Amino acid sequence: MSNLQFQKFKTKLQERRYIGPEGTKEYRKLSPKMRVAIRDVYAMIDKAPDPIISKIDGIINTVAKKHNIKVDDIENYFDNELIK
Repeated sequence: MSNLQFQKFKTKLQERRYIGPEGTKEYRKLSPKMRVAIRDVYAMIDKAPDPIISKIDGIINTVAKKHNIKVDDIENYFDNELIK
């Protein structure tokens, strides 16, 4: 991930940290199971103390295991959010 993409990700994450992803097009495309998983990611992010960026991988792995979803699927969701 380039530095520019990382900064964009960090900015978007901070913006949505408190409002959640529900209003985005990419979120509405997800299956109900993935929606619950993404909401869990944001819930865990809300509870985590700063700096949050260092904890993202662990949060995604935990949620993927909990919901029996591939880590790549969650990462792809965030990638698609950043691209659009």
